[in-house]
Amino acid sequence: MTVRLRHAGAEDAPALAALHARSWRVSYAPYVPAEALGAPLDDNMRARWDSWPADRLILLAEDGDAVLGFAAVVRQDVPLLDNLHVDPDARSGGVGARLLKMIAACLVEEGATALRLVVIADNARARRFYVRMGGQEGTPHDETLLGATVRMVPFRWSGAAFDALAADFGRQSRKDA
Repeated sequence: MTVRLRHAGAEDAPALAALHARSWRVSYAPYVPAEALGAPLDDNMRARWDSWPADRLILLAEDGDAVLGFAAVVRQDVPLLDNLHVDPDARSGGVGARLLKMIAACLVEEGATALRLVVIADNARARRFYVRMGGQEGTPHDETLLGATVRMVPFRWSGAAFDALAADFGRQSRKDA
């Protein structure tokens, strides 16, 4: 498998919507009502991606024509990693780590000094990944996700942790991008 990372564009919206829905079905099934992950989810994701979000930095990982994952960051004072999804069949292959590192490297180039996100508290796999990637856990809180109240844990990279995340991408092949 040859994974290529690049900036996503509006032409990628259908593939992002499809992967986003598939990832939610696999990742969120234990935490939200089953009906929230049914057929309406595809329509919701298409609608979400139909209007290209210009305020976001969106990166795509692909192998040939296959979309393996994507990451999307809302540009704010402290950028918010709104989405990091890897195709369930491509997990544990380093795609998520490469996307997260490239996001950090791109944000450094834009002048950012930190990154944050929130993850479902019971999603032990995701939490272990973000800790392994240098993220610092914050205080858990409740949010509504797809009609269900779920406990969420914030993560943050700043200072040396953020710099290291971005530098790790810089040590990878710069042919990505």
